[in-house]
Amino acid sequence: MRAPSLRGVLGTLPLLLVLVIAPRAATADPSTGNHTDAGALSGRVADTGGVPVSGARVSLLELRRTTTTDSTGQYRFGNVPVGRYSLSVAQIGFAPTVRRVVFSGTDFTVDVTLRPAAIELSAVQVTATPYATSALNTPQPIALVAQETLRQSQAPSLAETLREVAGVHDLSTGVGVGKPVIRGLTSNRVLVLDDGQRLETQQWGDEHAPNVETATADRIEVIRGPASVLYGSDAIGGVINVVPKELPDAIGRPGFVRGSVTAAYGTNNQMADGAMSLEGASQGIGFRGTLSGRTSQDVRTPSYLLWNSGNQAAGGSASIGARGSWGSIAAGYSQRNEKIQLTDEDPAATPTQRMVTNHGRVDLTVPLGNARLEVSSGYERSRRREFEDDTTTTVGLGLLSQTYLTDVHYHHAPLGALQGVLGVSGLRTTFDKFGEETLIPNSRVNSAGAYAFEQAETGRWNLSFGARFDYRHLDVQNDTVLGVAAQQRTWNSFTGNVGVLYHVAEPVALVLNVGRGFRAPSSFDLFSNGVHEGTVAFERGNPNLKTETSLNTDIGLRVQSGRLVLEMGGFLNAIQDFIYTVPTGTVDSASGFQIYDVTQGDARLAGFEGSVQYHPTPYLHLQGTADYVHGQNATTNQPLPSMPPFRATYTVRLEGGQGTWLQSPYFSIGGQTNARQTRLDPAEQQFFADAFGGAGYQSQAYTLVDVGLGFGLPVGARTMQFDFSLRNAFNRRYADFLSRIKTNAVDPGQGRTLVARVTTEF
Repeated sequence: MRAPSLRGVLGTLPLLLVLVIAPRAATADPSTGNHTDAGALSGRVADTGGVPVSGARVSLLELRRTTTTDSTGQYRFGNVPVGRYSLSVAQIGFAPTVRRVVFSGTDFTVDVTLRPAAIELSAVQVTATPYATSALNTPQPIALVAQETLRQSQAPSLAETLREVAGVHDLSTGVGVGKPVIRGLTSNRVLVLDDGQRLETQQWGDEHAPNVETATADRIEVIRGPASVLYGSDAIGGVINVVPKELPDAIGRPGFVRGSVTAAYGTNNQMADGAMSLEGASQGIGFRGTLSGRTSQDVRTPSYLLWNSGNQAAGGSASIGARGSWGSIAAGYSQRNEKIQLTDEDPAATPTQRMVTNHGRVDLTVPLGNARLEVSSGYERSRRREFEDDTTTTVGLGLLSQTYLTDVHYHHAPLGALQGVLGVSGLRTTFDKFGEETLIPNSRVNSAGAYAFEQAETGRWNLSFGARFDYRHLDVQNDTVLGVAAQQRTWNSFTGNVGVLYHVAEPVALVLNVGRGFRAPSSFDLFSNGVHEGTVAFERGNPNLKTETSLNTDIGLRVQSGRLVLEMGGFLNAIQDFIYTVPTGTVDSASGFQIYDVTQGDARLAGFEGSVQYHPTPYLHLQGTADYVHGQNATTNQPLPSMPPFRATYTVRLEGGQGTWLQSPYFSIGGQTNARQTRLDPAEQQFFADAFGGAGYQSQAYTLVDVGLGFGLPVGARTMQFDFSLRNAFNRRYADFLSRIKTNAVDPGQGRTLVARVTTEF
């Protein structure tokens, strides 16, 4: 009998778990049909003076249910299963809070008092730990971009949207192609998640960016530093999680349908983009649909029109879910299409990339008393095509990957002060090439991992620790064109982390975290053998590569009060068997590109990050960030390539209150300063010298100034929000050091642009 494939196992596991566990999850009262182990959780939210807080967002995080308080500050969740939950409460003008609640099944009341806060603090994060915590109590450095900040920072790529997060930079190949760089590491050393599920859309080199939409996201969470214990391979530099809103429900209230629309226009490259969301619920059934689109023409620099730099993207998603005392189940599907024009060194050339990503998933949550089981199964199909020009239909290089994923998380009942999770995960990725050119062979990857992660809060101390084992198997097909014989490779890896957080006082904490990460070499690293237009090189892989491993240490100080949010920290990330390319000094006769070989050595990255927000008065908001990373090849004693230079951002913002005709107006002026990068490795220096005809390349320091203005206008019972942003207000010429097209065009940075955005709900 033929053994079942991993793909089949991944596909049937959620169904088997439902059949085995669901009958035990709850019992029903035959006379009413209602589950006897469910009740209502309700309460009142008020400020420190006892005045009710209306419109506060109240969430039961483990059940992914959210409601808002009424005019009397009351909230209510009906049909809540027995279990242990995190109750999150947040409202603008108050510090958010998280309460741990043990629910026994009978009606239960939890009243919450919110303390005033001039700064809009982030409520909770769900990426760095198995249990939701505030950013103050997270063992690893984490940044959250949400609500107003996310709306105002929207950009064509994920990396550009995160451009003001300390420690995060943008490795750009033009509009829409922006790979996030965290602490100097990028590509498949930074793992991108869609609501906690990994995306495999950026595995083919630096110029292949993650194809994920942020316009309809609720928030984006960024982990700085290794997170391999929770996420396995590729999280050696950090993790970015694009988190959508929870699906709505109407348990205990009338059904409803609501939506939101946003539209924007940028003057520089005539960029028009928009997004729409429609959602509703009836009792325990909720749904949501989204549409998004974007189009832009060539970018105008301060001196000229940057040729072949337009971008088009369109996407949509649909999801539906059901909740009850038995738990919840949800299913979703999304598709995103993108066309990117790539600026070549020849202004007459029009190379183009087209990408289509399809993503489907099913999520199941089953409460088991004070424990909880979560099962997630997903599928991703990423199809990328590169064309020599924008008129041909002949594919130059085609890349197709299909990924099947399953994650099972068992959140056990508390063991004294310990709360934690046991997890297993499985992944299968198939890769097939097509088109006229070839770069890597067809392959199949199967991987599996098992881990445990525990947290404990005792007095002023917050402790966390975890361990994980991963197995990865690569099956490569025979490829006579590339000279690769059929073969198999296997890697095993152990990772772990320990975090200690001490509350010096209520708003002040000291943090120490030590984590080990890993990255298994990809087929691109191992077997590439051909011309890679995106990197302007002929690349040859190394089939003898070992697994990259890292040991990262973070130390930091955090302060969160009603007027001040401060985080300062330093890190040291030592990576063994760091994979990189070196020039051979030989030129490929057919393409004229220099041949680069993949090799390994040890690397050391050290640096610091800092961010501050301060409200000296209710109307004045000051904020800024600073970051720097020093990357060193410890084997050759040379600088690592593509390290971002020192950067500082700063903003002064005036904010108004809630008026009758003008709501929450603001005016801001700020900018960023980027230092000159003086540390270039020899290969980087030679590359720039060749690109500039032997003259070499010198990074230049620059400062950009931005101006912002916004306000809300009441339209009936709704508010229409207007945001205006003038970027690069003084039309400064510049070239970002991490721009991949700075060798194709002089000072390719975007010139002055006015972006107008309007958002409303209906």
